[in-house]
Amino acid sequence: MKKITLVFMCALIISLVAGCRPDDVIEDPDENPDSLSFIADDTLDVGVWVDDTVITYADQLADHQLVLNDIFFGYNAEDLSAEMLEILMADADYVLNNQGFRLLLEGHCDARGTIDYNLALGERRAQSVYDYFVNYGIPVSRIETVSYGKERPFVSGDDDWALSQNRRVHLRVLPE
Repeated sequence: MKKITLVFMCALIISLVAGCRPDDVIEDPDENPDSLSFIADDTLDVGVWVDDTVITYADQLADHQLVLNDIFFGYNAEDLSAEMLEILMADADYVLNNQGFRLLLEGHCDARGTIDYNLALGERRAQSVYDYFVNYGIPVSRIETVSYGKERPFVSGDDDWALSQNRRVHLRVLPE
């Protein structure tokens, strides 16, 4: 065991001491921005990123989420109004023309009614949006539904405005 530890320590020390050869060091572009010597040889003269910006898959999903709009419903209704159909058409067009994500259609209700009734109503609302998306041409493999009923309110409060904000289908972007 001591022999393995000694070999490991020697290898670690050698790798630290060896380091980089002086000709492997790339000049920092922040110190001399006019110099092009920071371009690495393996970049085929197209350069390297000067800033540390990297767009991740999570960032892309968040960008998709920002574009999509919730669909709101009237009291005790699962039918899509003319105003919501316009919003839903824009959402469907975006989903159809942008790949790399799936959707979870979350059905929500306001605080009135029983838990069971609101779970069923939330499911019907999510199904209305699902049916629209499928008829629009979005593959069923990209869409899922769930009902949260009144269990996850978007806005707290008992006034008409707060209740109306909770009667919705939220389009949640999911990874593929």
